[in-house]
Amino acid sequence: MDTRRDETLVFEAQQGNTDAFAVLVERHKGRVYRTLYQVIGDEQDAQDLAQEAFLKVYRSLAGYRGDAAFTTWLHRLTVNLALDWLRARKRRPLQVPLEPAPDREPGPAPHLVSHAEGPEEAALRDERRHQLRAAIRELPDDYREVVLLYHFHHLSYQQIADRLEAPLRTIETRLYRAKQLLRKRIDGYDGGDSGGVQSRATAPARVLGSGALP
Repeated sequence: MDTRRDETLVFEAQQGNTDAFAVLVERHKGRVYRTLYQVIGDEQDAQDLAQEAFLKVYRSLAGYRGDAAFTTWLHRLTVNLALDWLRARKRRPLQVPLEPAPDREPGPAPHLVSHAEGPEEAALRDERRHQLRAAIRELPDDYREVVLLYHFHHLSYQQIADRLEAPLRTIETRLYRAKQLLRKRIDGYDGGDSGGVQSRATAPARVLGSGALP
């Protein structure tokens, strides 16, 4: 197993060492595929685009100066490539896969269940996760896009605005309205039962991460 740091491999690849670049590809191909699948929502398209992603990485290596971790730089490049692909085809994500892509190297599973929870609590949390995925899938295209970029790819409001070439206020509004719609749909899955909504209202926030659906 090659123990060289990513940044060391990048430097060697910048000097023309193709073996070093091959190590980077092998090390991060699962990460790149999962990111593409999460944005695009289609296995075959994600596989095809993964090859293009590493070609773009190779061509862009000269521009990597080490100002950020290589994984951060790679993630941004991959997300941008996926969004460009979607926009060129006037498509939007049709799925919101919150689990690793099938038949691919799995990443660490999101820690959604406490070890102290019993089977009933774990089943309820799993149900909420599936409900949230369905609710995101039902969002209007513009809202779904900003939710994916903000909560699953961790772009800031300003980065999303720059990426989508939209005013910052527009991005803030879309995220706010998306959260309101998600709350309403999650409550709708409960059948409007006000007796249980309050106690379970934080489930979407746990799935989306801190700061989501406050």
